[in-house]
Amino acid sequence: MERLDGSEWVEAIVVVAPEGWEEPVILLAEEVGAGKVAVSVPGGETRAGSVRAGLAEVPPEAAVVLVHDAARPLLPEAVVERVVLGLEPGWDGVVPGLGVPDTVKRVEGGGVVETVSREGLVAVQTPQAFPADVLRSGLAAEVEGASDCAGYVEATGGRVRVVEGDPRLLKVTTPADLALAEALLAAERGGAAADD
Repeated sequence: MERLDGSEWVEAIVVVAPEGWEEPVILLAEEVGAGKVAVSVPGGETRAGSVRAGLAEVPPEAAVVLVHDAARPLLPEAVVERVVLGLEPGWDGVVPGLGVPDTVKRVEGGGVVETVSREGLVAVQTPQAFPADVLRSGLAAEVEGASDCAGYVEATGGRVRVVEGDPRLLKVTTPADLALAEALLAAERGGAAADD
């Protein structure tokens, strides 16, 4: 919330939270001074349902929508800028991504069936930017297997551009990820204190 609130590219924030957490989210926003938080709404049973719930709170006149995962708390302002500025004519969405450094193998039944070439592969992050009407149309379609908002837009014929992501945008899904995120936040705070 703090990073999006501090971004010059963000005008308002809709937080999608687990049911029952709407009020605590608003209280937290007040506590950290995130004045751009307009509303908190309960999420859906799926990622698409949660994004639809948040999008329902976005004013019809909004031109661009960013969708960001709270599980990626170390959001650099430069990434927000890249995804917003990357939404040029001819593109229906922009996602940040990083090249895949590891060897990738397709596995079935515990055995390797194929080593996949890394050429052209990227690991996609958030925030993802879309013209609001394009995202609404993508989420309204019956799409199976999409694991991010860009997947819905792609499945309905949209062109999605990839811009440079950031290694700090790690997704916190395990205790080890949380420990790493805490260490990176502490390092950032230490650097800021040293600069003062």
